[in-house]
Amino acid sequence: MNDAKITEVGEVFVSYSWDSEEHIKEVLALSNRLRADGIDCVLDQYEVSPPEGWPRWMDRKIAGASLVLVVCTETFLNRVMGRESPDKGLGVKWEGNLIYQHLYNQGADNQKFVPVVMRNSDRNFIPVPLQGASFFNIETDEGYKRLHRRLLGVPQAEKPPLGEHKAMPKKEVKTDFVTFIENPIDIPLWEKAEWRATAFRGWENSPPALGIAFLNPEPAEEIFKQWLQRYGLRDEFEELRISIIEGDIVGEDPRYTVHITIELENVIKRYEKAGLQLGDASFFTATRMNRMTPASDSPYLARFKESYTKHGEYLLVPATCKPDGSNLQVAPHLAIRKRVLYFRNAKDIPENDIDSIVLHMGAQHRPLTEYGKFLEKKRR
Repeated sequence: MNDAKITEVGEVFVSYSWDSEEHIKEVLALSNRLRADGIDCVLDQYEVSPPEGWPRWMDRKIAGASLVLVVCTETFLNRVMGRESPDKGLGVKWEGNLIYQHLYNQGADNQKFVPVVMRNSDRNFIPVPLQGASFFNIETDEGYKRLHRRLLGVPQAEKPPLGEHKAMPKKEVKTDFVTFIENPIDIPLWEKAEWRATAFRGWENSPPALGIAFLNPEPAEEIFKQWLQRYGLRDEFEELRISIIEGDIVGEDPRYTVHITIELENVIKRYEKAGLQLGDASFFTATRMNRMTPASDSPYLARFKESYTKHGEYLLVPATCKPDGSNLQVAPHLAIRKRVLYFRNAKDIPENDIDSIVLHMGAQHRPLTEYGKFLEKKRR
């Protein structure tokens, strides 16, 4: 521990789900270790039966706690989101509602709830309202030390004092517009990732997710890491352009196409806001499309539209799946929050429109995917 000033912590409430005996023991061991290191952890396992009953006890302890550790697992997330049978995990559901309400009351300014995972694979199960906060993986001793520093309010590194300004020689700065916009579609990386499907996920009290599902997780995550580095957690200028085009396209099976490219006008706005002048410039950009052919009665796109209209925004997230589109796994920790999404019909798109390339995709020969082979066999 460095010599930085330590914050008085107060009580720290531990919220978790009773997944298994092993998980219960892991949570107890974490709480015991933190208490041994000076953190006043509050855990239900330390109680027999509070006189006011468990719901009021949890309400009082969460309200009075300086910080709340949220131990995230798949079971915890499913129970908080109400995806299990009504008789399971009532305590977690109650705590989850309290956490959501506190975040709502704070205007989503989260200074109280700290997401924790026992192992790195559980980071995908952090509830959406907590995904903007730093999460702590305590699988290693260094991870535990990072959490301990967070609870004490001690930064990772001590900030050195400011030095004096040094005179710098004047230098003419030239910024190449083409370099500035930089193509967001890294073609070799997309070829490695293999975009195979588009997925929709929704939650009652949060914006829905539009998942770009790839076959290979490592290049898929790299695509979104590059986007996050460039656009941030929120695509402020809406430079990534996403459109969903429904309607018939010659040579394509019915349903819809998802099209990803750049919104050039918004890229220019960011360029000019940076104090740069455009002048004469020419550029090219790549585009990517995915044709989805679900059953005619599939409800997922309609539900996504309804939720997007309600919240006025959505989360663009990477996902992985098998070649037939099954076993979908979403990675919400790499989500980019966006407001603009274009819903169009193929018959309304004129030639030379940015989405007109979608109208000609049926003329391109593309090998059938596993799901496409299944549909072809079914037609026969």
